[in-house]
This record gives sequence, C-alpha cells and structure tokens, in this order.
Amino acid sequence: MDISLPDQLGAAERESCAAVREVTRKLNLSAPPEQITGQQEVAFVPVTRAQWKTVLREANLSGLQRETDEKVTEILRLRTASGRTVGKQLPELLRSLHASVVALSAVAEEVSRFSPSRTSAAERRLATDLARANRNEVQALFVCLEQGWAESAWSAARKYALAAQAAGRTLETAAKTDHADLPDEDVYQRTLGVSAEQVGPGSGVASRARLLAAWAEAPQMLDHRLRRSMRHLIDDSLPLTVILLHHLAVLAISDRPLVTHRAALLGRDLVTSHLKSDPELACSVMARHVAREPEMVSAHRGQIAYLDACYEEEYQEEKARAVMDLHRAVLEADVRRTAVVVLELLGRTVPQGASLATVRDLLAAQDGQPLCKLLASTIRSEWRNANAHEDFHWDPVNDTLLLGGRPADLDEVLDAALRARAICRGFEHGVAVAYAQNTSLVVRGAEDSNYVGRDLSILQAAGEVRFPVLDIRRRGSLVRLDVPDVSVESLREAFRAILRGAIADPSVECWELRQESPDRPLLHVDRTGTHAGLQVAEPLWDTADPLPFATLPLLANAMTNAGEPAEATASTVLCLAAAHVLGERDRLSPALAHGDPAAKDELISTTKLISDGAKAAARLMEGAAHRKLLAFAEVLAGECHRLKSAPPFALVREFVPAYRALRRHGPPHLPWITGLHDSAV
Repeated sequence: MDISLPDQLGAAERESCAAVREVTRKLNLSAPPEQITGQQEVAFVPVTRAQWKTVLREANLSGLQRETDEKVTEILRLRTASGRTVGKQLPELLRSLHASVVALSAVAEEVSRFSPSRTSAAERRLATDLARANRNEVQALFVCLEQGWAESAWSAARKYALAAQAAGRTLETAAKTDHADLPDEDVYQRTLGVSAEQVGPGSGVASRARLLAAWAEAPQMLDHRLRRSMRHLIDDSLPLTVILLHHLAVLAISDRPLVTHRAALLGRDLVTSHLKSDPELACSVMARHVAREPEMVSAHRGQIAYLDACYEEEYQEEKARAVMDLHRAVLEADVRRTAVVVLELLGRTVPQGASLATVRDLLAAQDGQPLCKLLASTIRSEWRNANAHEDFHWDPVNDTLLLGGRPADLDEVLDAALRARAICRGFEHGVAVAYAQNTSLVVRGAEDSNYVGRDLSILQAAGEVRFPVLDIRRRGSLVRLDVPDVSVESLREAFRAILRGAIADPSVECWELRQESPDRPLLHVDRTGTHAGLQVAEPLWDTADPLPFATLPLLANAMTNAGEPAEATASTVLCLAAAHVLGERDRLSPALAHGDPAAKDELISTTKLISDGAKAAARLMEGAAHRKLLAFAEVLAGECHRLKSAPPFALVREFVPAYRALRRHGPPHLPWITGLHDSAV
C-alpha cells in the first residue's frame, strides 16, 4: 500500500488541514490511549509447535494490520476533501482507527502469552513487534494530522506502516507451515509435564481419572507447572480442586489454544460479574446448565465418533458426510447450549426451540459483550441451513463440497466446527474458574445429581488411588470401566478403585473392569463383594490403608463371578493372605531383631486385619472352601494372641502357618492376568 504524500498543498488541501487541526484538537489525539501502550507479558503458556501455528492462524494479526492500513488510507483520502467533509467523516474514522489498534494490541498480547517449542526468538517476538509498529504508525499519523499533512511528519507514519506490514507478512508465512511437516511432539509432556502414555489413551470422558493418577506421581511439581502456565487465569492463592485441576489441564492441551483461552477468560469474567451482582440468578442459570450434563456427554461422544470417521474415511464423499455431521452436532449442541447460558446470564430470554439464526441475532444484539460476538462468529446460516436440509453433497468431478449448490472448502467447514467446539469448551473452563474463585457467592440449591455427576465421582475416586481409566459406561445399575491391562501389582489398585467407586456411588450393583487385551476376561465384582470389602475397609480409611485386607473378599467374589472353582478361589485367597503376612514380617524383621516394640505391634495388627479379610472372604464361600478360609483366619488370630507377650525379636521366625499356606497354595491363580509367574501380589 502506498501511503506517501505529495510535497505541495493546494487550496483544497489547505482547507482540509485547517479542518483536521480542529478535529484532532477536539479529540485530543496527540496523547496515545493508555490501554494500547502497556508492556507485553513474557510468554508463560507452553505450547507445541503445532499449537503455536494454530495460535498464529487464529490471531490473524496480519489481517488486523491490513484493517489499520485500510483505515489510514481512508483518512489519507480526506486530504483533498472539503473542510466540511473532513469535519463530518474524520472523527468517526479516527475512532474506528483507534479501535483497530486496540484490537490488534489485545490480540498481540494474547499471542505473547504462548511459549512455543522449537521456535526462534525472532518469531516469538513477531506479534509484539507488529503491535508496536502498528501503535507507532497510528501515533505518527496523529502527529501528522496535527501538523497539517506535513511530509516530514508523515514519513514516520509510513516507516512504521512498512515495518508492521513486513512483520505481518512474516507472521503469515510462519502460520502457513503445514502441521505434517512438523516433528511429532507430545502435547501432554510439553504443556503438563506428563507423558501421553499416562494421560492420552482412552476417552475424554474418563480423562479425569488418568489425569489424577498421573498427578499423584508428582503433585507439587505438576501443581507448580500448571499454576505458572495459567497465571493469566488464576492467582496463586486459589486452591487447585480436582474439578479446577481437570479443567485447566484440558485447557492446556487444547489444539486451539488462542480461542479456548480467550473464551475461558471471557467466561470467567462474565460469570464472576453475575455471581457478584446477582448470585441467585447466576447459580440458577448454571444449575440448569449442569442438569444437561447427560446431553453434553452424549454430544461429546457423538462428535468424537464423527471426527474419527472424518480422519479414517478413505473416500472424500464419506469424509464430507462426517464433517457435516460434526458441524451440525457442534452448532446444535455445544454452540446453542452455550449461547443460551450466556444470554440467560445477561437477562435475555431465548424462545424455546429458537433457530440458530435467531440465536445468532440475539448474540449479535448484545453490544459490548465480546463473548457473544465470539459465539455469534461460529454460526454461518448458509452452511447450517444446507446441512439441516441435507442440501449438500460431495462433487467428485470438481473435487469439492457443495453446500446449497455453492462450492465450499471441506477443510474450512471442519476448521469452523473445531473452532466452535473449542470456544464452547473454553467457556466451560472459565465457568469452573469463576466458581472456584467465588465459592462464597455460590448459592447451592437442592442437588439432584445425575448419572454423569456420579460417573465423574467414580473417575475421581479411581484417579485419586492412581488407577487410570480409559472409559466409563453404564447399563442400568452396572458400571463398566475400560482399563489398561491389569498386572499383579495393579490388581490391588483395581480393587481399591472399585471400593472407592462404591462409596462414590452406592447405587451401583455390579462393577465390571474390561481390560485392553480382548482375550482377557472381565473382572466382575457385584454388591455382595463390595459390601464385604467395605465392611473390612470402612473402619480403616482414616487411620490405615485397608488394602490388601479388603481385597480378599473382593477377590473371592470376582473369582466366583468369573466361574472359577471354589477350591481354586480359596487357594488364591489363602496364597495372597499368607504372602502378605510373610511380606510384612520380612519388611519389619530388622526392627524386630533390634527389639522394636512398635514393629511388633504393627506386625500383629496387620496380621489381625488379614485374618479379618480372610473371614470376610470365607463368608462369601460355601462348603470346604468356606471352612478352609475360616480355619486359616482363626489360626492367624490365634498366632496373634499367642505372640502378644513374646519379645519382638522372637517374631522374626514366627507365623509358620502362613509359610505353610503359601507353599501349599502358591502361586496364585488370577484369571484376569496372563503370563503370571509371580507368587504374590
């Protein structure tokens, strides 16, 4: 764009200069607005290179710079206009120019938060450089106007405009790099500090369990990392509850970081504002939203299925169908639901069954509400109408998608659906932050928990005991957890997760654990088993780890449900009970040998609890199996009573009945674990 000025001024130009001086004097434009002169924040949100490319594309800083240049050109045209025209048009043009610079500066500040891997310092500074040149261009323009279009003043504006345009072109080039050309990066490792193997596999519905299980490995380090990367959204004093932790982690791994973080901030501020001004209204609106969690989960699963089909389909015709299904599902579910919540928070009524066009118009009518503008931008009526009326098809001859008879870019439609989905998810994250920051303002009504809330409680319970879950499904009173293959070491944690889940949702009658390997049988524990396990565990939760004592009745119940013979079940329970007694004895042997009475008390106490667990397992068996388990439990109890008065060192070689039971009944037979060679859990 050529923005140079001729040296000589004619009469019209002189009249224009006088009018310009009068306008700029009244608007006081010589001092740049304070909100566009602040220092850019140092990047602190870690992102992968692929995430960074998405940030640059969605920021569209070069497009915003072109808007500034276009407004500058319009102002330049007034140089030869009459004073009256200048006085009439220039004020609005300058206000529009001011808004353009503020908008670019705000987006550049958003971009400056992100710290991409494998990126040069020069590229990371581009957004800041462009914003600075953009501001300088406009400031120089104001000076030029005040000096009557003087070439000496205008040359500075031209210099900054060229610098901004150059930065914009470089940003466009950087943003256009194909993701396929980028090396694979572990987004979980980059953003959260945990590996994809820990968190990545499985459904998003069950991600809370996997995230908490990973977090439990190094909670302090990971807390610090998440707080540091989200300091624009939360402050250091805010406790990281499980719900907030999950929302922030999902936000961190978003493949559309810019709009997701933007929606989260806008959602946080909107909900916070209404919690402070009218908490009852805000909480009632959000309560109605939460009541629709089953629809939200169903929509999420459907969208993932469409997205998988989109990436897996061989032919473009089927891919186009999957993309259109995804686009329809996102707009009709996520966007509509989020828009209704936002509008209701703003005191607007959305008619029942209102069309998306009506919703868009209601959003667009909310002046000064950037979240409404952001949501409205996701609704393109021509696409939605063609989709809703099945007025679309893939044209294989011209290799293009036709929507309502008009060509459309399939990748653009997919991109729009993913962008809309990210915006709505960002809003949900913002709501979670607002509630966490304003707990004293939250009005709690009578809670009628739906099954999704109970599922989340089960997943939380599993994650807190470090047991990852890939997915969760219900069928009546049965809950099935898809889990990684269980090992000898993780079987105890599987039973622990079931017990914790039974506390989180007492309505569950049956628990099924389905492992990844299809040849492994289901691990099935019914209410009889959980009830027996809880009877052993409940007195211990606050004082001691109730596992493996409470494992024994769950193990007996699960083996019975797997169709194992009673003799094999009893032998496995005896083997594991005896192994734990001897394992504890060996662990405490050094202290026992030195006469430590505390070690003696601990060993006797543990053995009594194993006796209790064996009795609970015996009550679930019949006949010879029942008698065998009960006899062993009584022998253990008798040993504890006999050794009560013995000196600590004497216990180093005691509990011979446990040793005999282990030799006779080991190794354990665990039908859910293949290739088992260990003799103890």
